[in-house]
Amino acid sequence: MKKSLCLLLAMLLCLSGCSRQVPYQRYSMSFFEYFDTIITITGYAQSQAEFDEAANQAKEQFGQLHRLFDNYNEYSGINNLRTLNRLAGSEAVKVEPELMDLLTYVKGLQDQYPGKVNIAMGAVLSLWHQAREEGRLPDGDALAHAAEHTDFNDVELNKQENTVFFRDPELKLDLGAVAKGYAVERVAQTLSQTMPHFLINAGGNVRCGEMPMDGRTAWSVSIQNPDTALTGQGDLLTTVSAANCSLVTSGDYQRYFEVDGVRYHHIIDPETLYPAERYHSVSVVTPDSGMADFLSTYLFVSSPEDGLALVESLKDTEALWVLSDGSIQRSSGFAALES
Repeated sequence: MKKSLCLLLAMLLCLSGCSRQVPYQRYSMSFFEYFDTIITITGYAQSQAEFDEAANQAKEQFGQLHRLFDNYNEYSGINNLRTLNRLAGSEAVKVEPELMDLLTYVKGLQDQYPGKVNIAMGAVLSLWHQAREEGRLPDGDALAHAAEHTDFNDVELNKQENTVFFRDPELKLDLGAVAKGYAVERVAQTLSQTMPHFLINAGGNVRCGEMPMDGRTAWSVSIQNPDTALTGQGDLLTTVSAANCSLVTSGDYQRYFEVDGVRYHHIIDPETLYPAERYHSVSVVTPDSGMADFLSTYLFVSSPEDGLALVESLKDTEALWVLSDGSIQRSSGFAALES
């Protein structure tokens, strides 16, 4: 009798516990307000409401970081990148902690990996932006003059006061090589606390959280074929299986303009002051999205030999290069990630 009663109670407890368990479902949200790209957040949650709360918090954080890193517009109540470029050449400008953190982060990367990525090239890049809008090439003498004002050592970062000052009044900053990846990583760190099984796709910057909750052990992330991307066919080059890491691709097919039938893309080589010509695309897989964004640009303006040597020296980092002749170069561990 006692045994039967205990068994009945155990069955009731099991049924009661099982009834409270709600299966996780996959949800998705996309928006186009920030960082000049479509941002999609995919995640697993127990309800639409639970997903919406986490995704809307992520969207709000993206908006905050976009406003701080924006080089084209200013916003009431904050000193952002555009404010710095307008005022920091004449006075120390107080900035928000997130902007100071990004500038400090990039300074460390540029000190460690010098010569290929320079966020102080804003004066040069602004000439290219203007030329693109007008459908022409920038003046060579103007580029040479602007290049004389690109020393990041002239940027004074006072972390105690959270102020930034340009010792060179003609210096300008441009965060295009790192801002989106850094923002994605900041948002990913927040999502890992609220909805750990997620994937962020921010226009070529992909950051995966914990593995998807559909039986797979990793997310599938595709790399576009740069040759067909230009024709609009959008074929895939390969697919990478990933979890808790980032995949960022830099390519010559994403942002470009043509003059006299020649295509000029947006990744400028600091040595030549013209678009780098070695590759169609470079894809980097590494845990941190900010680092992946920086590295994809760094490798795009490095030789295949130097780039491969750098990637092989870095822990948990792999890369794939599509060279301008269509050939493909992989780091030693990249093939193991492909599915």
